[in-house]
Amino acid sequence: MDRTESQSSRPIERRSLLRSLGPGFITAAVVIGPGSITVASKIGAAVGTQLLWAFVIAGSFMMLFTAMSARIGVLSKQSLLTTVAMHYGRWLAVVMGLLAFIVCASFQMGNYLACGTALATLTGVGEMVWMAVVGVAALAFVFAARRLYQALETVMLTLVIVMLAAFIGNLVVARPHPLEVLSGFVPRIWPVGMTGLVTAMVATTFSVIAALYQSTLAQQKGWRENDLRTGIKDSLAGISVLLGISLMIAMTSATVLRGASIDNAAHLASQLEPLLGHTAVLLFGLGFLAASFSSTVVNAMIGGGLLADSLGLGADINALPLRLFTALGMGVGMAAGVYTLYTGTPLEGIVIAQKTTILAVPLCALVMIVLANDFRVVREHRNSLAANGWAVFAFLVLLAMSIFRVSEMLGHRLF
Repeated sequence: MDRTESQSSRPIERRSLLRSLGPGFITAAVVIGPGSITVASKIGAAVGTQLLWAFVIAGSFMMLFTAMSARIGVLSKQSLLTTVAMHYGRWLAVVMGLLAFIVCASFQMGNYLACGTALATLTGVGEMVWMAVVGVAALAFVFAARRLYQALETVMLTLVIVMLAAFIGNLVVARPHPLEVLSGFVPRIWPVGMTGLVTAMVATTFSVIAALYQSTLAQQKGWRENDLRTGIKDSLAGISVLLGISLMIAMTSATVLRGASIDNAAHLASQLEPLLGHTAVLLFGLGFLAASFSSTVVNAMIGGGLLADSLGLGADINALPLRLFTALGMGVGMAAGVYTLYTGTPLEGIVIAQKTTILAVPLCALVMIVLANDFRVVREHRNSLAANGWAVFAFLVLLAMSIFRVSEMLGHRLF
């Protein structure tokens, strides 16, 4: 091959690479929402860079489970919960679908609160008004959109690139101390009173339900067995970006907000003060809103889609059952958001949403591990011994976090 031919082939290779991306970045864009921004900011402000290692572990869990889910979707002719129903019983599929719906409704509450908070900060109009506006807009999008997967792929990939560029620029200007950053990747016991925030961080970084839906997204992409390697690479790339953004937010917050109390979106906006001066509140509010709204639509679709799939109504992203259950999830999330707004501050509600979701996910994680080792589902592409070991460790972490959350709700702190 001569030099001219080699050079002319490079644009084709790049286009092929971009076309191979999609499901992993949709998942990343959904997970990079108000919860991850809020919790990463609060952790950085509270303890500096001490917990960067915990983000890495949670991110590695998410990479593993997202790749497992993509492998299941690529290798199976049926949707994930239909596969569960076929091999383990419809009852288990229904339980998983209901749990997924509850988790997504909880995240939905946080999304509405975040949208309301961001827009109230920008305009001075109350959170309740903006929550209603965003809710109606999201509902209209779900019922009006056609060729939904293709639109999601384009929009989410664009949003991820924009967020990545913004936070890299912000971090460069903030200039955290390199040695302090490096020390943050050394595991250590976290300070007393931080377990709740660490639980919230695990819940929002290691989003088992979003990972579960990667299987459906891979099928919507049209991938088959010969696309297996592409699907796994896409999953790893998308979640790597998710982890990178979370780390950058925490490091920036550790540098700029050390010791600050974060109570609202204006406080979070001060992360951008070194880069953007007094326009930080406006620009951060817009970014916070973009992250919130991008999560609002797709998060509700995940909950609605998994519930519809569990009931045997199919997993087609454009089908009416998915849209109806998505609308139901939006309604439940809105009701919970209104209640939280009247009984506490919006940011408290966002953090509570992240912590509460940890209660429902251990079962879903366990079933995913079983599926990824079932020869009837993945044939010879079963988990390696190392992958199984790390997956079991992730499951035990989720279980421990669930026990902590239950003990916290009952008023008995175990650790």
